[in-house]
Amino acid sequence: MDYLISLPSQLAPQLRSLRKARQLSQAALALKLGVSQSRIAAIERNPAAVSAGQLLELLKVLDVNLVLRDTGSQADKTQTMSLASPMGAQGEW
Repeated sequence: MDYLISLPSQLAPQLRSLRKARQLSQAALALKLGVSQSRIAAIERNPAAVSAGQLLELLKVLDVNLVLRDTGSQADKTQTMSLASPMGAQGEW
């Protein structure tokens, strides 16, 4: 299922819901990412405080894809473009 996210405040409940759908506690997710449970809680409270790299790592662990859709000109709407970012780069948590 796709979820349109336009604001960071819309991301918070989605992250929480995805974690729970995977039957992961904050502590279990933190363990998979190598961070503290309090860091996961902070991200779920305020996703705007996480870097793009950290968000991509989190989404990878949750088995979720980030899709960027160009909603610009009408000509652009006829073409779908998917952008991928390498997951190998480790950001600081």
